[in-house]
Amino acid sequence: MAFGVVGMLGLIPFYCSDSAVFTFKDLSRTNKARYAKHDVIGKKPKLEFIGLDSRTVSLSIRLDISLLRKLPPAAAILLLTKLLEKHEAHTLVIGGEIMGKYVIESIDEERKFFTGAGICTVAEVNLSLTEAG
Repeated sequence: MAFGVVGMLGLIPFYCSDSAVFTFKDLSRTNKARYAKHDVIGKKPKLEFIGLDSRTVSLSIRLDISLLRKLPPAAAILLLTKLLEKHEAHTLVIGGEIMGKYVIESIDEERKFFTGAGICTVAEVNLSLTEAG
């Protein structure tokens, strides 16, 4: 059985194996600088660099019961929601690169498919993370 850890958010691994998949797609990271804007009469404003802003990361996770060893997507969503509610910073590691400590700022979920009993079988979750200083 092949098993690979793609990355981690705190203690939550993103992994792929022959029997289970819990990984992400469309990861994007934003780096920004902060500037103060000083108005000048009759001229263009002057910008003053005041520092770097916190990085942000967004990523999407497909939660599919057939790929999660029969774990319902709602259980994975609950785990992520508990991390958000704890408002603690967690180390984000992707492919061996330590990207920093991040808090989960928001979770957007879209529950796509259900069984006849109303159990969600496929969901898409979008995480918005903000660097914690």
